[in-house]
Amino acid sequence: MSNFGIAHYHIDLNATLPESPATIDWRKGLLLFLAVLALSVPQAALLPLLDRDEPRFAEASREMLQSGNFIVPTFNHAPRYAKPPLIYWCQAISYLVFGENAFAARLPSLLATAATACLLMTWGTRLGSEQMGLGAALSYAFCFQTIQQGRVATADALLIFFMTLTAFTGWLIFRPKTPGCPRRVCFVVLAIGVAGGFLAKGPEALIPILPLFWCARGAGRNIILGLIASFFIGLALVLLWAIPAYIQTHGDYWRQGLSEGVGQRMVGGLQGHGASSTLGYLLGVLLYYPLFFLLGALPVWPLLLIHRKKIFDGWRLDLADTYLLLNAALIILVFSLMVTKLPHYTLPAFPFLALLFARRRWSVGFSPGLLTELGWVSAIIFFLLAFVGIPIALASHATPSPVGELVRQAGNALTPETNCSAAGYLEPNVVWEFRRVSNKFVTVVSQDAIYETLDQPGPQAMILPTVAWKARVGSTGIHPAPEKKDIFPLQPNLFPPSSPPPLNAKEDNTFPSSWKIFEARGFNAAKGRFIDLTLVVKP
Repeated sequence: MSNFGIAHYHIDLNATLPESPATIDWRKGLLLFLAVLALSVPQAALLPLLDRDEPRFAEASREMLQSGNFIVPTFNHAPRYAKPPLIYWCQAISYLVFGENAFAARLPSLLATAATACLLMTWGTRLGSEQMGLGAALSYAFCFQTIQQGRVATADALLIFFMTLTAFTGWLIFRPKTPGCPRRVCFVVLAIGVAGGFLAKGPEALIPILPLFWCARGAGRNIILGLIASFFIGLALVLLWAIPAYIQTHGDYWRQGLSEGVGQRMVGGLQGHGASSTLGYLLGVLLYYPLFFLLGALPVWPLLLIHRKKIFDGWRLDLADTYLLLNAALIILVFSLMVTKLPHYTLPAFPFLALLFARRRWSVGFSPGLLTELGWVSAIIFFLLAFVGIPIALASHATPSPVGELVRQAGNALTPETNCSAAGYLEPNVVWEFRRVSNKFVTVVSQDAIYETLDQPGPQAMILPTVAWKARVGSTGIHPAPEKKDIFPLQPNLFPPSSPPPLNAKEDNTFPSSWKIFEARGFNAAKGRFIDLTLVVKP
């Protein structure tokens, strides 16, 4: 390791840099919270829901609110066991205040990210200086990975907040002579952190417990017993939801959501996210996460490379450094060993690494003001890119939600009584967008049953790829789809020539003039390519 300028370092759990005795200025913390929140609003408010996870979470929360069942979430009326219910509860509350839209679905994540930044500022102020804490907070809140994943309508931001809260509260409990820290309150908050993290995403929220007990092992019998009690109280709070969920689903929530979901991520590639061979797995461990970690930690990590010798040379780990490093290393280790791999899986380690890096720079004499300035510059750049770039992209028909564009085009043609279906395009965004206007759930039909489905009694609406619709109506229909150059050729096996004509379709493939046809082109974020979609509405 000497080639990287790292000489040697020692671990001394009894040594520690002096903590700041100054009280935390709550007004500055509030300003930081509001600033992080405000600078994230354009990204959250202007972008439609992306990928597959955001619509799943957002729609499940809406269905929870509509059904009144706050124990077992559903997606398109089918049980959704993928995650515990905390994110759905938070999104449902947000809908009550701001309506059912992308911003309201993302608001819990925005609040959690801003709250995590405040935790880092408070923790950093206690460990060194207010400027150091602010630098750590901004380094986390406006690094590329947090910008990309910390503000989306999923459970990750909530998980990170509660994991950071658990670790910080544990630090306040076992750290000797911590000023202004009533331990009884901290024990209660620790239990809330354990319960909140578990309810946010599951057992991975318990990772900070291991470094906590390791570093607190010499803190005294009463503190250890208090930590154990807080841990089990937190789990007991989880049972207030878990037991009714177990009863309602006859154990399926536990088996599918926790046992199978977590187990599959450990030993197999879930939903195609993972290697299919041992060599691919090893390459993922050695290359996948290091590469995405470096990209995700921009723009901070180049400072680590530039000043690596001064930062690491002769590093003597004290109790705080050891605690932060153990938390970050354990998170990275656990998620790196999983077969299922996504870039944001190691994001929970970023708060600890941001604080550790800010503390190292402060301890070796670098001004922490540079991290603060870099954080604000990154925040403003991302704000301007979102505020200006997203409207330009949407105006150029590069929307990541062509389904949403079709629903907006249809307007009053869609009613709450419209029966909705999809053929050949089964992205979760279809359910989210259709159910913004319709009370009906979305049915999936085969492409051979397009006419049969649309010709059923009552108002009907169907989303399908434009190439599939053109293959049915051709150029002889009463309202043929306008000719448009398509970058994706028509797949010959979509409708085999030998297949029988659909029911209620005329021999010349025409359709009633009362049917309304809408087309939109957009970017399918889930598959990373552009797609043309058609919406057919029968009044």
